Amino acid sequence: MADTKSGTSPQPTKEIIGTTVHLEMESPERYIGETPVTVQLSGGSGFFVERDKIVTNFHVVEGATRITAKRIDPETIYTIEGIIAFDVENDLVILKIAEKDTPFMLGNSEIARKGDQISAVGYLGNRGSSVEGTVRGTRSGDHWLRIKALLKPGWSGCPVLNSKGEVIAVHSGGSIVPNTCYAVPSNTLKALLNAAKRTEAEPLHKWQEHPRVLAALEHQKGKAKKKGGDYKGAIAAYDNAIKLSPDIADAYESRGEIKIRLGDPVGAFDDLYTSLRLHQKQFRFSDFGSFCSLMLMFVFLFVSKSLVKLTRTIIGSRSWLVVQGTSKTREAKSKADQNDKAEAKFLYQKAINDYTGAINLKPKKGNTYNSRGWTKYLLGQLETQQGNTAEAQNLYREAISDVDEALQLKPKGKRYRSAFYHTRGAAKACLGDYNGAIEDFSESIQLNPKKALYYHDRGLAKEVIGQHEAARADFAKAKEIDPDFEK
Repeated sequence: MADTKSGTSPQPTKEIIGTTVHLEMESPERYIGETPVTVQLSGGSGFFVERDKIVTNFHVVEGATRITAKRIDPETIYTIEGIIAFDVENDLVILKIAEKDTPFMLGNSEIARKGDQISAVGYLGNRGSSVEGTVRGTRSGDHWLRIKALLKPGWSGCPVLNSKGEVIAVHSGGSIVPNTCYAVPSNTLKALLNAAKRTEAEPLHKWQEHPRVLAALEHQKGKAKKKGGDYKGAIAAYDNAIKLSPDIADAYESRGEIKIRLGDPVGAFDDLYTSLRLHQKQFRFSDFGSFCSLMLMFVFLFVSKSLVKLTRTIIGSRSWLVVQGTSKTREAKSKADQNDKAEAKFLYQKAINDYTGAINLKPKKGNTYNSRGWTKYLLGQLETQQGNTAEAQNLYREAISDVDEALQLKPKGKRYRSAFYHTRGAAKACLGDYNGAIEDFSESIQLNPKKALYYHDRGLAKEVIGQHEAARADFAKAKEIDPDFEK
């Protein structure tokens, strides 16, 4: 049963069944020189969603070197075996617990309507309590619930319940509107739970090594340095965050803001544009402060936009982007060969962004589509090496789509078309479509029969499907064309 003896108001629910917990974290949050100093944070709430699983917010436990979960009445301390699932974008983490306790029932967040009565059960310090509130609506884009209730920071991760005592959301954080907060929909939590059904618990220290988790910590470090006026240190932290995870929209936005202050409008424009593209940020009254801040930055950049255009026009905007993309792809390949995978991934993504910019300027150039596709293929190989199969397969499919677009533009040069078919064939092979890959490699050979790489790669595909004699012939042909050829 939830601990509600210190409740601040009566519950609108008929009966609440479930266990809430108080979470305490230890984290190396501050530094003396270069030395981290461990401080204890009494930072949040959580609740049982299955008999051996507790959910809380990602931001509650990020960076923690130790987590303590306990119930106050009756006093119980739970053994945390590790992290079983997490979703950074939706601010959720699921902890695996050695002991068992009573889980809450999860309701359907989609049927929540404005004006519905809710209650929240959480911990403020060591004191468990509950409050009433109402649903104010849902947030556009991610359908998070907007709740009107007086919830304190220590309540992050607590359950938001409907009048039946079902969890319809997980409290995440407040907004600038008084007594208003946001909560992650229960259906989002259900999806995360379902995805984690067959997942083994990962020890906390190992979980903290995930690139996305490390990126979040670097992002927080950047915020702290920015607040302290250390702009160069903040940019370095944001650079690290983006290298570890190139999809953190807020890191680009924060870095762009600093670049404005440092007199780099070109870099700021690129960062803010990337942030908006990743984020697809829409105006919400509850985000009015950050929205105004972002708009002020764009007012500044609008004034300097002519300078940005002039700079790129002098050297040729599209050509400049293609050259930048090519340079970054080569540098990324070199970094990958040196086993600096984080830097390689960062550079590959930057190269893809450059090619995308070039395509936006001149969408009828097939070479640029192919260059972007080849870069996505190389990034896919890197993701494959790191065991990120889903990400890799998505990149391979995007590479094929880019080549399809390039071929639809009907380039005249045989040499160009041969390269296009080779890119598509390589991506198909990585997706297991070896027959399709052989067809594309054969097209490449027909268009440019003096390229050793094309025979070699076709030989590899043939070998996989058991055409060993034909594969040997292709390998021999590659050696004949280029005796020094090594793939």
